[in-house]
Formats: sequence, C-alpha cells, structure tokens
Amino acid sequence: MLVAVLSVFGALGAQWLNTMRAFRLAEIERRAKREERHQQNREDTYAKFLVAARALRPALRSGTGEAALAALRDAAAYIELNAPELADRALAAVLDSGERWAELVLTSPPTAPVIKEADEEFHQAVRAMRDLMRNDLASE
Repeated sequence: MLVAVLSVFGALGAQWLNTMRAFRLAEIERRAKREERHQQNREDTYAKFLVAARALRPALRSGTGEAALAALRDAAAYIELNAPELADRALAAVLDSGERWAELVLTSPPTAPVIKEADEEFHQAVRAMRDLMRNDLASE
C-alpha cells in the first residue's frame, strides 16, 4: 500500500517537474524571439534612417529638399522611439546640419563654399551616427 501511494506521488512530482521545465523553456524561447524582433526592428529603423540621409543630397539638387527633410525627420522619430540613447547628440546633429544645408541651398548659389561646407558637415554627422548605430547593433 505504501509503495502504491509513493509511486503515485512520485509520478505526480515528475509530472510537475516536467511541466515546470516546459514553462521555463517556453519563457526562454519567448525572450529570445522578443530580443530577435527588437534587434531586427532596430536594424530596420537604422536602415530607413540611412536611406533617408543618403536621399537628401539628390533631393536638394533637384529642388525637392523639403520632402527629403520630412522623410529624414520621420526616420529620426523612429530612432528616438527605438533607440533613445542615440537620439541625444548625434541624431540632433544630423537633423540640424541637414536643415542648415537645405536652407543654404535655397539662399546660396550651388557652387558656393558654404554649400560644400554644409554638405560635408551633414555627411560627417551621418558618418558619426552610422558608427553609433553599428556599435549599438554589435553590442546586442
């Protein structure tokens, strides 16, 4: 009789342990998938920002700079949401230099030295931002 009772409790205990193990494994899988989605979301956000930044020069040359700046601002908003630690200085520098460059294109001749300086300032800010994004993706 005692053996029967102990075997029932042993079976129940084993079943409980298996259930707990399954719950832990499911939690680990959910966490890994969540982290993978988060990483993919950051990669997509960064890629959209870089595409918008690269589209600014041709847009300014063709006279559609305001639309390109709007696309850059939209992409920057997603970075502010998904990677707020990058949004402090580097992102603001990219946006400020892009807006300054767009204003200078409207007020200065295309061959003016100030236009070339603004172009270089913008691309330097984009390079700094890109390096920060690479470091962020590599650290995760």
